[in-house]
Amino acid sequence: MKAPAFRRAIIVRIGARRIDAELEDDFHRFGVTLHHDGAAVTKAEGRAIRYPWTTCPEAPNALAALEGSPLVADPTFLYRHTDPRAQCTHLFELAVVALSQAGREPGERLFEAAVSDPDSGPRRAELSIDGALVAAWDLMGDTITAPAALAGRAVSSLNSQGISALDPETALHMLILRRVALTAHGRRFDVDAYATAAAMGRSPQCYSLQPGNAVRGERVLGSHLDWPTRHTLIDSLRGSSAAGDDQAH
Repeated sequence: MKAPAFRRAIIVRIGARRIDAELEDDFHRFGVTLHHDGAAVTKAEGRAIRYPWTTCPEAPNALAALEGSPLVADPTFLYRHTDPRAQCTHLFELAVVALSQAGREPGERLFEAAVSDPDSGPRRAELSIDGALVAAWDLMGDTITAPAALAGRAVSSLNSQGISALDPETALHMLILRRVALTAHGRRFDVDAYATAAAMGRSPQCYSLQPGNAVRGERVLGSHLDWPTRHTLIDSLRGSSAAGDDQAH
């Protein structure tokens, strides 16, 4: 995708007894490590590196709720295992992606997703895995216009309940593209204009938007970046994760 776009990249590294996942996009840089014994998650760790609100670094602690989860390929499972609204949305869904890969052979997978601008007109959402396009939607606002099998569906309807009957790989594709399509709307706002998370007036969908947290969550000015190409984003993600960088940038 060559047009200006919201871009997100996820790298998942699968080991014998741990899974490391790193995420970066316009607004976020997060990491998750899941330790397991071959049957269940024994420890879940999160890293908030670049984030929009000062309360976001508290959210990794909530990942402890994932401990004890069995290793399953179904990406909708964790939504039933714990309340995702008590989690950072992006950390939690990064953990969902990581857990879904637990049954694979050791190695690395690269997920790349992008949603083209402009937000008010026709848009294109694409997801590639290891360089191969695996899913693409045409959008008008929040309505999918293509492919035909999804035409007329609202992006928001493709949540964990709405895709629970799909095979795990297809469900994972939809969860990733859904989040990217929804998060891309942030590009039309001056996000630095909101002093606190509460000032946005959004429903309590995540940790920093919960009552009590939203009024404490101050805007981290300058945390919004723009990625002109997929290569700039991937280079940043690989460089940060390879160096073990845990500082905001």
